[in-house]
Amino acid sequence: MASNKKKSKKRLARAKVKTADEKSTRSGSKHAAGKSSSSVARHLHNPDGTLDRKKVITGVVIVVFAVVMALSLMLPSLAPIFANKNNGQQQDQQSQQSDSNNSSSDSSNSESSETANSVAKVDANYSKTVSALEAKLAKDPNNIATLLNLGNDYMNWGYQVGSYSSADGDKSHANDLLAKAMGYYDQYLAKNDSDAVRVNRALCQLYSEDTAGATAALEQLTQKSPNYGPAWANLGLANEIAGNQDAAKTAYDKAKETDPNDEYGAKSFAERRLAQMNASNVSTDSGVTSSSTSGLSDALNASSGLNL
Repeated sequence: MASNKKKSKKRLARAKVKTADEKSTRSGSKHAAGKSSSSVARHLHNPDGTLDRKKVITGVVIVVFAVVMALSLMLPSLAPIFANKNNGQQQDQQSQQSDSNNSSSDSSNSESSETANSVAKVDANYSKTVSALEAKLAKDPNNIATLLNLGNDYMNWGYQVGSYSSADGDKSHANDLLAKAMGYYDQYLAKNDSDAVRVNRALCQLYSEDTAGATAALEQLTQKSPNYGPAWANLGLANEIAGNQDAAKTAYDKAKETDPNDEYGAKSFAERRLAQMNASNVSTDSGVTSSSTSGLSDALNASSGLNL
């Protein structure tokens, strides 16, 4: 028992010593911290107790410099992140551009395919009829009715191909057909003069984009037959296509005057074109072309209902 009491007293004594040491250590730390803070404060102040601004500014500069240095060290590690982000944006833009180009290409190919199909249908509609007429003409070269039908069919054929044409090859095909029509009209006129046939021949020139030639031919016809309304109506169209609006309006007015009862359809044709011109003046774009606007012709009107 006595031995146990002695051991307990020793442990108690050691615990008190340890506690005293800890208190001494904490007290020393607080004293050191206070001493350090006091030292910093004295470093930033002048001997007279005022704040030394130069020392403060120097401290701030040192801190800023340290921050800048830290950021500069971080930039290399951040560069790949921004690079990957920019690369991703560029890839997205390239992908969108590629999709747009593919869409435009598909649209263009679709339009070309539709044009080719339309031209092929027109060719199929006329080729058999024309072949039969040419075989008939070979047996009877002086048959003016066959000459007239061949001229009319070739004019319609060329006009239809021209209205669908978007490629140079199709336009050349249309012009070849119109040239054949003019050849047959010339053969007809050599045997039988006709104002209507002269109008059709001038329209072939117009559809071949020989606007000046068509205008000259129609002006000559209006001098030869000043009361023939279709000549004035088509002269108005030729001038309209050429952009001579004043001359076009004058010719259209003459068409109405010379065909007051609309016997040839010149009056109604002229009124429609004048209304279109007035509307175009408001929109500033007439949109009139030789391949999109049919002239006044019985031959064209008779074939306008073709099943293409």
